[in-house]
Amino acid sequence: NIQLLLTMDADTIFVIVVLVIIFILSSIGAAYLIIYYQHPDDKNEAYFPKLVVFLGMMVAVTTIVGFPLDARNKGEYVGCEGFDTGVCGGLNMEVYWNICFWCIPVWLFVLIPFSSFYYEADDGYTLATMVGATPRNDKPKSKIVQALCSTTFVLIFVILVFALTYLFMSDTNIPVMKYTGAVMKANY
Repeated sequence: NIQLLLTMDADTIFVIVVLVIIFILSSIGAAYLIIYYQHPDDKNEAYFPKLVVFLGMMVAVTTIVGFPLDARNKGEYVGCEGFDTGVCGGLNMEVYWNICFWCIPVWLFVLIPFSSFYYEADDGYTLATMVGATPRNDKPKSKIVQALCSTTFVLIFVILVFALTYLFMSDTNIPVMKYTGAVMKANY
């Protein structure tokens, strides 16, 4: 939409160009870091964990870039709350932040553990053999099943920690002292 670009002011176009450049440079930097620091045995393998790491870096960049985008979009103008949105950026930043702040725990507690357990599932060791049990000659579980089971335990632990800390530590009593004094009039 060229007409949309023509109606934007120069500051908005500048912010859009800077954001696009930041995402391109961040994507190149994330890909370079993943390629440079990969293990030599994983040159043409383990694409899923690498994708999770790459997209996790992009989630972090998206969260960081959201601060100036939010400031530019809404600014300090009170009218952006709904009654005078003509000078505002037009982006619903509440939806943007909800998406960002839901992606972070999903990445931390679901995708990163799953990809780590999936990657480690092909080394032949199971939890039973690590604690000293003798392995049976049964058909081994698939990597996805092993990763899902381990990720389920991680989720149960995280949910328990969050639920218990919310139940027992969500309220606090902060002592507040109220001071009163005489109001002094200013002489102009």
